[in-house]
Amino acid sequence: MSRDRVNLLSAAKQDGLCVRDMLSQDLKQVLAIELNAQASPWGRLSFEESLTKQHRCRVVDMIVEDGPTAIVGYHVICQVIDELHILNVVAAPQFQGLGLGHMLMADIIDIAQKAHCNKIFLEVRSSNQVAQSLYAKWQFKQIALRKEYYRPTSVGQPREDAFIFMRQT
Repeated sequence: MSRDRVNLLSAAKQDGLCVRDMLSQDLKQVLAIELNAQASPWGRLSFEESLTKQHRCRVVDMIVEDGPTAIVGYHVICQVIDELHILNVVAAPQFQGLGLGHMLMADIIDIAQKAHCNKIFLEVRSSNQVAQSLYAKWQFKQIALRKEYYRPTSVGQPREDAFIFMRQT
């Protein structure tokens, strides 16, 4: 683990992490993370629409003593009757592999249970083994495949399949 990652993790543990609702003024930080962490990043309009629709948008703040908070992760979810759909879940690249994904998933599961959702669904790139491993640890099971669902990550590459995962709450 690099010295910078150790310092970031130490700061997070020492000063704390806080999950809260996303605000429009958070979008600058969220978009910076999105552009650095995603193969096919959402644009600002997608986040703005999610904030104005019935989507639930949450961020994880790293609270640093004597300084501003820094957003280190976020998720966007949508409830459809008694089902919850995970639309986006991201940890800032420098925080990946440090447990932030589990914190985000715990928040999502908590929201689903409080909303009496019976099932949670998500799509994940077939190549994203790290995310698939995280979802498996949270009892998600692959239930289907969407052929050529994701746009290519670079010119000349084929579209990528999506695995559809589901979890009973």
